[in-house]
Amino acid sequence: MNPLRTHVRRLRRVRSWHAAPLIAILVLGLSAWPAAGGHDPRPWPDGRLTYFDASSSAEAVDAAARRWNHSGARVRLSRARARASADVVFVADRRRLHAQCGPRCLGLSSSIGRPRSGRVTVLLDPQITGSPTALNVWVAMHELGHVLGLRHREGTCSLMNAQAYDDACTFTGSSGQGPLPCGPASGDVAAAARLYGRDAAARPCR
Repeated sequence: MNPLRTHVRRLRRVRSWHAAPLIAILVLGLSAWPAAGGHDPRPWPDGRLTYFDASSSAEAVDAAARRWNHSGARVRLSRARARASADVVFVADRRRLHAQCGPRCLGLSSSIGRPRSGRVTVLLDPQITGSPTALNVWVAMHELGHVLGLRHREGTCSLMNAQAYDDACTFTGSSGQGPLPCGPASGDVAAAARLYGRDAAARPCR
């Protein structure tokens, strides 16, 4: 049985979450047990997976899933009817989150790619859960990127950047989505497309 990989999001500074423009700096780090045999992350069959939100952030997680569904990679993330049937479950649990990755963590996923069990848990800090905000949609998108099999990558405005993000890269005034982030960036989509192929009919948020 492969050991689970885990990864950590750490918040260095967040200022004016609801202001326009919002200024947010996230410092992200990866803490992972090595995969048996050094295997690459396993993709989900046909790029399909289901998720269930038990963190009181259903709209934020839905928004993050929509961004991936329209990103240009051939993936389909859909909401499960029940927690028991979901591939990925989002939960808010500060005690478990901080015990595993420290008091400044924002989120933690139990896997990069599809684990052998087929079940992934994403822990979120309750301080960022609730109605959609720029920050919780971004964190959910980032975590779903890892669930799909993406590792951290460098690059300006990359959703999967392990170092930081600035909303000047990710926000749009013309998408009809208000203050929520666009994305994933083209480099992130290219990484996902290597696992799942391209969706020529997609209309990415810009």
